[in-house]
Amino acid sequence: MTTTAFRRRAVFLDVDGTLLQDGTHLPDSAVAAVRRARENGHLVLLSTGRGMAELRGRILDIGFDGAVTNGGAFAGVGDELVVSRLMTAADVARLTAAFEARGIHWYLQSYDRLFASPGLPTLLADRLERDRALHDERARASGVDPDELEFFSVGMKTFDDAVHFSDAAIAKAVILGNDADAVADLLAELAPDFAVVSGTIPLPDGSSGEVAPAGVNKGTAILEVLAHLGVDPADAIGIGDNWNDAEMFEVCGTAIAMGNASPEVQALADEVTTAIDDDGIRNAFARHGLL
Repeated sequence: MTTTAFRRRAVFLDVDGTLLQDGTHLPDSAVAAVRRARENGHLVLLSTGRGMAELRGRILDIGFDGAVTNGGAFAGVGDELVVSRLMTAADVARLTAAFEARGIHWYLQSYDRLFASPGLPTLLADRLERDRALHDERARASGVDPDELEFFSVGMKTFDDAVHFSDAAIAKAVILGNDADAVADLLAELAPDFAVVSGTIPLPDGSSGEVAPAGVNKGTAILEVLAHLGVDPADAIGIGDNWNDAEMFEVCGTAIAMGNASPEVQALADEVTTAIDDDGIRNAFARHGLL
């Protein structure tokens, strides 16, 4: 009688649009799938544009083996930081001057802090109010008291005081503008010198984008994490829904797009699972024998 050898997989999960729906809803089926896969001996790590300041509460309470954060600028396994890529002070000065000149809102990410432009907190407060209404509506439709359902929102970012700011500790800039064309033009201008991605934060109006040092992306960080873990990239699974997941798809042996991803992003993946609210993560895990 022959026994099939156990194949340990390393799964990298995007957050917004993959683990979280509308920045507010974390499906119970996804939580259960992550925990069961880890119990079965597989590794599950986050792979997100968020920094550690934006990963708190119920997300981290799920339990993960590590995280690629800030779009690949940082990556940690357990308590060990294995990737750290920072902007230069000159880069930070150039970017903030460009944002201010165009009237575009922005925030800067360090490993575990966020620093906002003057007008951004007001913009996000409006988003928070809209997300709260959506959360309450979804809860009532499910027959649940809204106060009993944990609430997440893009607008719930906690920005640090400027006294803690250091231009030597910044890894990434995120921009949010009411004029989509202005955001697109700025990203095109910066593209030759930086790693840029557009549309990573869902907004009812306008557009968003991310700017990181050249060469920084989820894919390069994942390769370093896999080498640190001693896991072959062929045994890695990347699950995401947006353009900043493209490099993750390229380096993982199995690339899976969410059913709620755009057709263009789905075309980059090896396969497509169901949407977030249709148990997409659980179905992907089940299909690959992780549960």
